[in-house]
Amino acid sequence: MSSIRCEECGIGRCRPVTTPYLMKLGKHMLVMPDSPAYVCDICGNRFFDDEFLNGVHYLLEQAAADSRRRARRRQVARPEPAMPAPARRSR
Repeated sequence: MSSIRCEECGIGRCRPVTTPYLMKLGKHMLVMPDSPAYVCDICGNRFFDDEFLNGVHYLLEQAAADSRRRARRRQVARPEPAMPAPARRSR
């Protein structure tokens, strides 16, 4: 990663840094420490590396697809519980 001109302020240079990446996923929080990002030396604007973000989103999509496949297999593998035959009363 090299420094680039800040798109927010137009004056500063965005320098490469590593910083935690936080993402809320429903009731859960994804935390990735030491994620590649850029921070402007003038305004402090921070944004994450596009290649890193594409990789994170790809992994999340794969995890969601795997979860859906596992859920479908569990549904198919579970036979419906058989209803016991009603007891007959003898007279």
